[in-house]
Amino acid sequence: MANLLMLNLETLKAAQSLDGEIHQANLLLTQIPEKRSHLSQELEGKKSRLTELDKSLKDLQLNLKEKEMELSQKEAQVKKLDGQLSLVKTNKEYSALQQEIASLKADNSLLEEDIIKKMDEVEVVKDEVQTEKNHFADITKSYQTQDQELLAQEKELQKRLQEITKQRQDVVARLPREIGDLYNRIAQKKDGMALAPVTGEVCSACQMRIRPQVINELTLGEQIIVCENCSRILFFDV
Repeated sequence: MANLLMLNLETLKAAQSLDGEIHQANLLLTQIPEKRSHLSQELEGKKSRLTELDKSLKDLQLNLKEKEMELSQKEAQVKKLDGQLSLVKTNKEYSALQQEIASLKADNSLLEEDIIKKMDEVEVVKDEVQTEKNHFADITKSYQTQDQELLAQEKELQKRLQEITKQRQDVVARLPREIGDLYNRIAQKKDGMALAPVTGEVCSACQMRIRPQVINELTLGEQIIVCENCSRILFFDV
């Protein structure tokens, strides 16, 4: 009887080892979608940065074009007024035209300075956009590589999970039905950790001291004993 119980315990340990692998594989499988989502969010964040920079560049270019058009119109106005100088008949009209031309030229001078500044800003942002585009291209490539690796890992884990699940079923099937059913019930509730070694009269799973009578029953090795606190199957780890 004791030898049979020992054989069952070895089978139970083998089942628990496989259950540990199953639990770990399932844990890793649940993490993969989160990792892929995190990568996607990072990529989208970088894309948003590039979109913002690109919009800033277009706004600056549009503003620069508007300034250049304004300068062109005012230069045409100055040219037109210059042409009118020879047509005026009085000094007062001549002086008024000259003042208007001087005012326009002063405005144009300020516009030219503003245009030069805008052109510098455009070049700076252009460089930033190109740098960000290069960076985004690298990140996209890296994301695609990591995403493919995660998909491959997911596929491998699913394959391994099928294999060890089948192995686990075969191992549990070697147990007497009542012991197999007990093990399955406990394993389902305890994330695959249905067994607990006894160390120094303490259940290693829940750290509760085991009564002397239970220790004696374990020592006799005539039946499956469960922890009165955590309900795991107890055994002496030798």
